[in-house]
Amino acid sequence: MAISQPISTDPLNTPDHSLMHRQIATDPSAPTSSLTVNSTGLVGGSGLVFQKSFMITNPTATADAPLWRVPYAITITAIHLLCKTQIIVGQLWEYDANGLNGATVDSADITGVVDTNVNDDGTLSNPGIASGNYLGWKTTSATAGATQAIISFEYVLA
Repeated sequence: MAISQPISTDPLNTPDHSLMHRQIATDPSAPTSSLTVNSTGLVGGSGLVFQKSFMITNPTATADAPLWRVPYAITITAIHLLCKTQIIVGQLWEYDANGLNGATVDSADITGVVDTNVNDDGTLSNPGIASGNYLGWKTTSATAGATQAIISFEYVLA
């Protein structure tokens, strides 16, 4: 079924979760027999895949930062990197609840290619992100003059 209006595929950033409910209601392939709605209105165990993206402007080799506090446990299923102007190398990173110490989500760096989407290597070493922890980016290297690193990832609710 075609949807004529944009809807959020990220229930964690929708205040009343009504957009998420519309998506589920209009997705004929959704496994409705396994959908569960908890007291917050979030769907758990449904197998639905959500996506989130963020952009780092003028990245440098020290452009490491927690960027999103994860309010519910999630499992990362894929990571993508798109670079503009110059090459960026780095990793999606799970930080602790204070946005400090952490661990990589994928033990292999993702090396960006200018104006070309690059996917993770297919094996994520730490895909489970705990509720209350932060998710962010850790830059290994950035070519001088880089203007943007766009990081996208897909996840399911754990």
